[in-house]
Amino acid sequence: MNANTNECRNERSRWVKVATGAAVCVASLLCLLKIGGWFITGSAAILGSLADSGIDLLVSVAAAGVASYAALQPDTNHKFGHHKAEALFALGQVALISASASLVLWESVHHLVDPEPVTRPDIAVGVLLFSLIATILLVSFQTLALKRTRSLIIQSDRAHYIGDIFAITGALLAVFIGSYYGIPRLDAVAGLTMGLFLTHSAWQVTKIAIPQLMDEELPEEDKETIKQILEANPNVLSYHALRTRRAGDKSFIQLDIQLDAGLSFREAHDITDEVELQIEDAFTDADVIIHADPEGEARLERRVIEDVEDYPASGSQ
Repeated sequence: MNANTNECRNERSRWVKVATGAAVCVASLLCLLKIGGWFITGSAAILGSLADSGIDLLVSVAAAGVASYAALQPDTNHKFGHHKAEALFALGQVALISASASLVLWESVHHLVDPEPVTRPDIAVGVLLFSLIATILLVSFQTLALKRTRSLIIQSDRAHYIGDIFAITGALLAVFIGSYYGIPRLDAVAGLTMGLFLTHSAWQVTKIAIPQLMDEELPEEDKETIKQILEANPNVLSYHALRTRRAGDKSFIQLDIQLDAGLSFREAHDITDEVELQIEDAFTDADVIIHADPEGEARLERRVIEDVEDYPASGSQ
């Protein structure tokens, strides 16, 4: 690992810690605010938003711990690192979101069948408006942190908070219109919308976590970048057995390259190191392993299903 890569990983770890800490602070503040607002107003919309913020708080507290654990260096029992803890954590988040969605939907249906006017709608509107502003500020910071880290924890939280912006906006409009224009069922409709949004959020997080647990390949644009690096190096005569996967904020890239059979062991080693460093410079979060073969003597990789169309046995041709 070169010094630049190590510094990038340290910086990424710092950004993840700050981002998860910010989420804990915002979620804590909004929970306290919404608890008071719900007791005063009895609004189903605020209840739905409170359930969402309660999940956010639990998830953010757990995320801070998971982020620290995932950033631990490899040990004797986890030689590839602890990065998949992020994906496992995300699935736990799905269970919490699903339970909360069920509660909110149940309460909202009750309010829809037996509507009750929101008491103190001015407080309900104020609580939701403050929540909206705080959430927009948090998402803005998470967007910056995500660009620096590509962290699954931040990605799943940010996706949820982006949905919160739309859900809170809808709840705010429903409470305002329903209370001031005499349509109390709009509050229940807002609660139902929040419950459905929570269900959608659970599905979105699942779609993020499962590919990492199942070791799916990196996106095609990333593999195309690897291909361009290989084909730009005149010493790499061909390549094959490319395998990629992602775990948390870390990518794993493995492949075989063919070199001139007349090279000395030292020369082949230096070329292999050069290619590894080029790929690491393009993917600063990557663990790169390259096996070198003499040209024409490539070892058959029975464990690899080769994508013949995109990655032929002679990629440089």
